[in-house]
Amino acid sequence: MNATLAPAPDQIPGAAEKTIDPTGITAYTVGIIRLAETKGLRPTWGQPHGNTRRIVLNSVGPHGAFGSITIGRTSGKVLRAEVVHGNHARGACRAKGTNAVRALLNSVTRSTCQPGCTSPDACRR
Repeated sequence: MNATLAPAPDQIPGAAEKTIDPTGITAYTVGIIRLAETKGLRPTWGQPHGNTRRIVLNSVGPHGAFGSITIGRTSGKVLRAEVVHGNHARGACRAKGTNAVRALLNSVTRSTCQPGCTSPDACRR
């Protein structure tokens, strides 16, 4: 019988970019990643650097928040985060430590900005 099987979800092109594999990270770190997802920050793995791994955050549109979460490569613990609230923000908000990172992500509001937005005020918080 010659049957063709559909690829598993992790083998579908682009599927790896949509979810983060929780292997090697702590349950608390997974909770922080899920919080970032609920805030619309679309977390994805970035390039590792030294003894750390980076999770890149990027919401939709030019006025949405973006930044990164840095976790320990071997421990899987959240070390620090940096979030910029839109392209016209005055500066980045930084947090060091798991509780501070969770508080920082809780302060982010979900962006209503759409791709290609040119409005100077409508999407800002």
